[in-house]
Amino acid sequence: MILIILTFIVLLTLFLNLVKGVHPILDFFQYLVQKELFWIVPLVLIMIIIIWQHNINIKEKITNERVEIYSATIRTIQDILQNSSSSMQLLIFDMKDQKVNEDIINRAEKNIFELKKAINTLGSIDPKSIKLKELNSKMSVIRMND
Repeated sequence: MILIILTFIVLLTLFLNLVKGVHPILDFFQYLVQKELFWIVPLVLIMIIIIWQHNINIKEKITNERVEIYSATIRTIQDILQNSSSSMQLLIFDMKDQKVNEDIINRAEKNIFELKKAINTLGSIDPKSIKLKELNSKMSVIRMND
């Protein structure tokens, strides 16, 4: 938005300079010199720098809060998946004791392997550098079997 406004101001100034022969910026500075208002230019620059720095600080604060929320969510999901994996491992031990069909046990072990792979994938994600497309490609059900 700011870039659009600045571009509009530059184009308007160029139009006034080249087509109309009016020089608004030069006239403004000449007015400041005539009235001895030299302090306005540094004051405006300082205000612009302060506003710009404040904007950067706000963006960093929002990013850090998002990273904290994301990290807490990922840890919670990892705990839930780890509990599910442990429960399935106990189920497999019970199925082996009950002499359940080996095919069912193999499927359950495959599911445990996929759960552990999902846990490792979630643990390897850096929330500050990950992009949504990369996350989708890593967490895709189709690609997990690779």
